[in-house]
Amino acid sequence: MNDNLTLFTYTNSKASDLHDCYFDRIKKFFNPANQVALCDTNIYKDGVVLSKYNNKSEYHEQIIEALKKVKTDYIIYSQEDYVLFDYVDLDKLKKYINVLETDKRISFVRLIHSGIDFIPAQYNDDLIYLESDHQYYFSTQASVWRKEDFKQLFESSRTQAIWDECKNSSYLKNLKKIGLCVKEKGKKIGNHFNSRVYPYIATAIVKGKWNYSEYPNELESIYEEYGIKKEIRGIR
Repeated sequence: MNDNLTLFTYTNSKASDLHDCYFDRIKKFFNPANQVALCDTNIYKDGVVLSKYNNKSEYHEQIIEALKKVKTDYIIYSQEDYVLFDYVDLDKLKKYINVLETDKRISFVRLIHSGIDFIPAQYNDDLIYLESDHQYYFSTQASVWRKEDFKQLFESSRTQAIWDECKNSSYLKNLKKIGLCVKEKGKKIGNHFNSRVYPYIATAIVKGKWNYSEYPNELESIYEEYGIKKEIRGIR
């Protein structure tokens, strides 16, 4: 995989029951050369650089501090409940990084077909433009980002909540950052489509419970493989 890419994972000790399945599946289906994880407690995973934060610090502060640990120009933003269920398309990822390297106008490529309720303009055979006026122009869903643009967004927005996508969307537009999205659609799940480039559960946890209604087969596989008792969190 491209050595100029880091998997940048945001997590918390409240989700420690997902750490084994998340990081194990990353190693099995992706195995990136570089990983940085943000957490409020120690994470002992091979190849993962920890950026430990205080829960009293604001979200934007946690992000900006953690980015100091990233030695590459590009990141994939992820969270601990974005559990992979199939192999990542490394060739496609390399193509997307090449887009960022050759077209300095582009800030990010969303790896999942979502946030599109308009007729999109096509960038190339694989990618389409995201509409900057959309309330979810910014999304926490898995995306390849130019690291410095990701940092600039949080320096500007100073968002205080991880889910403040609408606020971040307005700041992203004001910064005149251009985003792309994968054109290809996988299986429709809720308001988005599964990614065939980065096949992950989006998301495994909703309001503290397992997202069983949307991903029953994928979650049953995880429960069995990692000995997880779903009744502890409960399902929805």
